[in-house]
Amino acid sequence: MASDVNSKTARGVAWISGARIATKALNFFEFLILARLLAPQYFGLVAIADLAINALQLFQELGFGAALIYRKDRVREAASTAHWLIITSSTLLFLIAFAAAGPIARLFSNEPGDALQVIPILRVLAFTMVLDSISQVALVMMAKELDFGRKVIPEVVTQVGGAVLTLSLALSGVGVWSIVWGRIFEAASLAMVIWFFTRWRPAFRLDPGLAREMFAYAKHIGGSQILVFFITNIDDAFVARINGAAALGLYGLAYKLSNMPATEISKVVAQVTFPAFATVQDDLQRLRRAFLKTTRLVSLLSIPVSICIITFADDFIRNAYGIRWEGAILPLQLMGVYGLLRSVAVNMGSILKAGGKPQWLMGIATWRLATMALLLYPAARFWGIVGVSALSAAVSIADFFISAHLTNKIAATSWGDWLRIIGPPLALSLVAAPVAKIVYRAVLQPLPKSAALPMAGVCFFAVYGTMLLSLDRETRDLLLGLWRTFQARRRPAVVGS
Repeated sequence: MASDVNSKTARGVAWISGARIATKALNFFEFLILARLLAPQYFGLVAIADLAINALQLFQELGFGAALIYRKDRVREAASTAHWLIITSSTLLFLIAFAAAGPIARLFSNEPGDALQVIPILRVLAFTMVLDSISQVALVMMAKELDFGRKVIPEVVTQVGGAVLTLSLALSGVGVWSIVWGRIFEAASLAMVIWFFTRWRPAFRLDPGLAREMFAYAKHIGGSQILVFFITNIDDAFVARINGAAALGLYGLAYKLSNMPATEISKVVAQVTFPAFATVQDDLQRLRRAFLKTTRLVSLLSIPVSICIITFADDFIRNAYGIRWEGAILPLQLMGVYGLLRSVAVNMGSILKAGGKPQWLMGIATWRLATMALLLYPAARFWGIVGVSALSAAVSIADFFISAHLTNKIAATSWGDWLRIIGPPLALSLVAAPVAKIVYRAVLQPLPKSAALPMAGVCFFAVYGTMLLSLDRETRDLLLGLWRTFQARRRPAVVGS
């Protein structure tokens, strides 16, 4: 039984990782093409509608999905109850969004023209809440049963369909509505296609007792989701309200590019190498070694990626997205610091939870939200998205030092450990950056744009990797150890075949 669970989990990780890579690549290239076809303002209008919808969605599911996965008995009855409750709540939220679209649009936009355009966009996009609710519990049930293959296939296929429709409409001159109708198509197709993949079918009944039981667990999940929502969306709300839709479009691009590579690297590495900290919480030495090893490996990859983004932000934005996106360059460089620190700190939360201090996480989150809420208005009012980006970078630096200090208390790490982890990749990245920039300006820039920047990136990582392996013995030992572990795990499979 345990081996079957392990096998399903391993296959699930493979499916999820593959799907994540595929969808992220799809989203990146879709946005790259759309940015050439549509103005930043269009992305800002959709982002304003998304802000409102995301806020309403906090009350759509209320943690019932997590409660269903956690549940041990009467699972199918509970799933049916959750299914109809989520559809009911989603329909009510859609009606609220439709009726209140005008006030909501004016709340998040200070420009009357933008608000008028947001109203119909919000009303149509809000219907995705109803469409998503049809497939939501079916997806949860497949995840609960570790049936990730059946889960990710319809998700990826419908995302591809939505991207194709969006790009086709954009090329036809539909403008901002190409994004809207693409989203509607994706949600509607998933609501239909999912039933060809899931084995579960909802019964036509709703059990109030089961609903109360699930809510008793789910309310804690819902509470944390509300806090996370405010932390991750408060900057968008201020930019939209004070600086307008076009500024929000630029800011959204800068945020995505600065955070996506570092965050994705850290998540993938953590999935592959991160041991179950909670299982060794009573063995301080093992906990400390596991944490330092994982964080070091993440830093070796995410720090140079972030420095490379900061170095070539100006060339990449102008060449890939065009002149009208130049306003995103400096915010992208500033938030590159934010993305770098987020990736390095990816495992700190796990240490705090494994050490029995989850309340410290809540304290850090509350401090961050309060600081951003206090300083966002003057930052956005006087310095625009550059000020907001600089504030995010500054808060992330303070956040990192606070989290590292608390982590030191639990894992018995020291500031010397952090210096050994971050110092070599940061120093070598700062050496590789000007070398790659000089090579790009002097040698590569005359080449076609599609080749020059990738070759500059190769130059950056060739310089970085060569210096790292030559000068840092600890990194050589770490990589050699990982290679030996891989070979040891691979050998039995070869012999058995």
